[in-house]
Amino acid sequence: KTNEEADKTNSNQPHCGNIATMATEESTTAAMSNLSIEDKQAEIALLEEKLRNLKEDVAQSGDKENKAGLQGRRAKASTGPRMDDSTTNLIGGESFLKREVNPAWIKVRADIYDDVKKRRDEELSKKIPVDIEVTLPDGKVLSEDKEGNKYQAWHTTPFDVACTISRGLADNTAVARVTYTAYVPDYDPEEDGMGGVDTLAESMADGGIDAAKDDDKSKMTVLWDMTRPLVGSVSKMEFLKFEDDQDARTVFWHSSAHIMGEALERLYGSRLTIGPPLAGGVFYDFFMGDAN
Repeated sequence: KTNEEADKTNSNQPHCGNIATMATEESTTAAMSNLSIEDKQAEIALLEEKLRNLKEDVAQSGDKENKAGLQGRRAKASTGPRMDDSTTNLIGGESFLKREVNPAWIKVRADIYDDVKKRRDEELSKKIPVDIEVTLPDGKVLSEDKEGNKYQAWHTTPFDVACTISRGLADNTAVARVTYTAYVPDYDPEEDGMGGVDTLAESMADGGIDAAKDDDKSKMTVLWDMTRPLVGSVSKMEFLKFEDDQDARTVFWHSSAHIMGEALERLYGSRLTIGPPLAGGVFYDFFMGDAN
């Protein structure tokens, strides 16, 4: 029927607005009359479930800030993927058949990593080392270590710079915050995996860590691992300690998540899902087969 005809038919009947998919009262009544009591009850329960889902969709559609279940964030019951009740469709499928120590797939993954590492080492060997300078927060400019060796891109690390000041500083620093003056010509952030969207930042927000927005910091300011070679002169290098800086704690907990995740893999063969750092610690969700 057209909308006008349907309105005339149902003018004296309660209805739920202009929902195009709703059956007319006559067709619904005819269909229900042929059902048993049990079937009618099941049909009512199904319709009630659909109504609840519809109300949830309406409520969530108005919440623009609701990002639960997106890539890099923990799913919630109302936003995560749904599966039927069949025992043949378990989450993870047959990816976890039994608990075992050091499952074979760990070696397969390690072999892939070793191959990538070899290619990256070959790339690094072709980079051109050039002299660089590093400026500390107090304005002091360093260009060589205690032995007089020049700082060079692709060779010198924040750990090397910290050792120039004191070995104690180097040993107690969790991560460096580096503001580059400019990158050397043969460095490309995209090639280095630094050009994409940081989905971890949103996961951290769930854990109470407010990552700085892009417009809050210079694009040239980044957290830099202490043993990672620098790729240009630095206009400001800060050495962040766990007890003093939130970024340092986040890096520490992030590394801790990977260590805990690997332990779960090696001890039980667990399948990891997501485990970002939190404001005061770390967690890891993982799949370990059925409840037994």
